[in-house]
Amino acid sequence: MRAIVNSAPRLAALVAVLGAALLIEGCATTRSAHFGQLPNSASLVTLVVSEDHEVVAHECRGVEAAGQIMGCQLSWPMAMPGGEQVRAVKVVRYTASLPSQMAFEIDVHELCHTVAVLQGIADPCHVGNGGFLLTGTPQGSGLTQK
Repeated sequence: MRAIVNSAPRLAALVAVLGAALLIEGCATTRSAHFGQLPNSASLVTLVVSEDHEVVAHECRGVEAAGQIMGCQLSWPMAMPGGEQVRAVKVVRYTASLPSQMAFEIDVHELCHTVAVLQGIADPCHVGNGGFLLTGTPQGSGLTQK
C-alpha cells in the first residue's frame, strides 16, 4: 500500500507531462512575415507558413482549386508615391513541420529580393534590417508566430 501512495504524485506528474506534450504536439503553428518596406509603408512580400490547413484555407480564400488548398500566391497592384506601379505578393503554404525562425527569415528575405528583381524596382529588402539576420536579436525580427 505504501508504494502505491508514494507513487501517486509521480504518476500524476507523469500524466501531466504526457498531457502537456500531447497539447503542444496537437497545436498548429503559423509563422508570417511582411518584408520589403515600400515608400508608401506597405510591404512588397508577405509569407505565411502554417501547420494548420484552416489557416491556409483562410489566407487563400477566393483562390479556385480542386480539393484541399495546400498553398497559394496572391498579388495586387500598388501605386508608389512617384506613380510607379508595383505588385505586392503574398505566398501562403502548408507545411508538416515549420522551418526554424532563422530559416524562415532567410526564406522571406530571399523571396523579397526575387519579387523586387523580377519587377525591376529598387530593392527594398534591406530597409530596416541592413541586410543582417534579425532572428535572435534583442529587438526581434519582426516575424510573428501564432
